Amino acid sequence: MASVPSSAAELTVSVEPQPGSQVELAVEAPSSEVDTAVQQALRRLSGQVRLPGFRPGKAPAALVERAVGWDAVRREAADKLIPTLYLRALAQAGVAAVGDPEELEVGDFERGKPITFKARVTVKPEVVLGDYASIRVDEEITEIDEEKLDAALEEVRKGHAELVEVTDRPAQAGDVVTATLGMSRDGVRVAEPEERDVELDRERVLPGLVEGILGLSTGESSSSEVVLPDDYSAEELQGATVVFDVTVNRIKERVLPPLDDSLAVLDKHGETLDELRAHYQQVLIEAAERLDRERYEGAVLTAFRDSVSFDVPEVMIEREIDRQLRDTEMRLSQAGMRFDRYLEYTGQTMEKIRGEAREPATMRVKLELVLEALAAAEGIEVDHSQVDREVDRLAGGRKLSHEDRHRLEHAAERDLRFRGAAERAVEIARGEG
Repeated sequence: MASVPSSAAELTVSVEPQPGSQVELAVEAPSSEVDTAVQQALRRLSGQVRLPGFRPGKAPAALVERAVGWDAVRREAADKLIPTLYLRALAQAGVAAVGDPEELEVGDFERGKPITFKARVTVKPEVVLGDYASIRVDEEITEIDEEKLDAALEEVRKGHAELVEVTDRPAQAGDVVTATLGMSRDGVRVAEPEERDVELDRERVLPGLVEGILGLSTGESSSSEVVLPDDYSAEELQGATVVFDVTVNRIKERVLPPLDDSLAVLDKHGETLDELRAHYQQVLIEAAERLDRERYEGAVLTAFRDSVSFDVPEVMIEREIDRQLRDTEMRLSQAGMRFDRYLEYTGQTMEKIRGEAREPATMRVKLELVLEALAAAEGIEVDHSQVDREVDRLAGGRKLSHEDRHRLEHAAERDLRFRGAAERAVEIARGEG
C-alpha cells in the first residue's frame, strides 16, 4: 500500500502500513530540534561534572563538551529528543499506537543537520463488522416451577437446621463429622493429621473421602484410596491417587425445622407457609430474570465477537494478561496475601497462570475491539455528565489528584461507551431496530 504522508511545521511524517496490525513511521525533524536538544543536554551535563573554577551548572557549554566528549553529549540529547519526537509524530499522523515501538532505527545525530528515524509500531487492527444488523440470538426464559420452589424451601430449612451430636449410630449421608484427617501418597505423608469438620455430601466433598467415612462410628478409623481431581489446589497432587487416614471424633446430624407456618416465622418472611412460598417464588423469579438477562447478553456479545474475523495483536493480549494479574494482585493484597505466597499456596507458577489467562484475554480484547467498532458505526456518544457521575462513583468519596481523575475519566468514558455498545447489540439481536 502507498504511504500516507502527513506534514506539519516542524516534523515530516509518513506512515506505511505493515502486515500484522503494524505501521512504519518515517520521521524527519529539522536541525533546529537537534541543536536545541544538544543545548539542553549540555545544561544537564554541566550540573553533573566538576570543572576547576566553576560551580556545578555554571561552566560554559564548550568546556562541558570538552570534558565529557561529544559522544556523551549526543547520547544524552538523543535519549531525550527521540522519545519526544516519536510521541509528536504519532499525534501528528493520527496513529493510535499500542505499546512501545518494536523497532527503532535512528539516523545520524549531528549538529546543524536534520534527524531522521524509523519506528515500527503495533496499532489496533481494522475491524470490519459486516452485516451486523442481521445478527439474531434466540432468548431463553427460565420458568420457576413447583419443583424448583420446593428445592428452594428445602434449602431454607437446611439454613435453619440445628446440628445435634449423635452417639447411637454410625455416620450417614448428610451428617457433619468432626474427624482427624491425614493424607499420604505412595506411603509418604503429604498432609499431616489435623481435625476438620467434613460434611458428608458427595456434591461438596471428594466422593471417595465421603465413602470412606460413611458407616464409621465415633472413635472408629479407616483408610480410603481417593483419586484427587485435576484442579486440586496443590499442583503436584492434581490427578494423583492418595490415601486418606480418617478417625471419627464426633458425629452430628442436621435436624431440620418442619415445613409449616413456623418456618415462615423463623425465616422472618411472612406468618404462613403460603406467604413464605410466595416470597421465595418472587426471589427465584427475580434471580432467574437477572441470570437470563446476563446469559442472553453474554450470548449476544459472543455472537457479535465471533461474527468478525481478525488477528488480535500480541502486545494487546499481553497487556490484557498484565491487567488481569494486577487486578488479582490487588484483590489478594486487600485480603492480606502477597502474590508470591498465593503462588506458593496454590502450587502454581507465573508461566502457568499467564498461559491459562491467554485465551480468555484474547477473547476479551477481541470483544472490546468489536464493541469499539460497533460504537463508532452506531454513533454512540457518552455525555460528559455521565462520565462525571461514574468517576465520582469509582472514587467513592476519595479526593483525587488531577492525574488520577484524568485516568478515571478515560476509563469511565471507555466503559460507558462499551456499555452503550453492548446495550445496542442486545437491541439488534432482539430485532428491535
